[in-house]
Amino acid sequence: MSKPDLSTFSFAVDLEQGVVPISKAASSLAALLKRTRTTHKPIIITQKGYPTGVLLDIELFTTLRELASRHRHSGKGEAGEQGSSS
Repeated sequence: MSKPDLSTFSFAVDLEQGVVPISKAASSLAALLKRTRTTHKPIIITQKGYPTGVLLDIELFTTLRELASRHRHSGKGEAGEQGSSS
């Protein structure tokens, strides 16, 4: 497998367009999906004014899953699981 290229994605959140209340997200989900797919930027979904979820385009989600899997399989993900043995 080739190493995922994260340079095409932006993790910066546009605070004017990239934070959306859940009520607006529910009524305009197709447009938000198109926006995140086009810009490769995450969209924060809020509920009662607090961030509760993130909308990502599928390419970024797939890349992040692959990186997490590699991290787990390399043994790096086990550091927090080792330690105390009672």
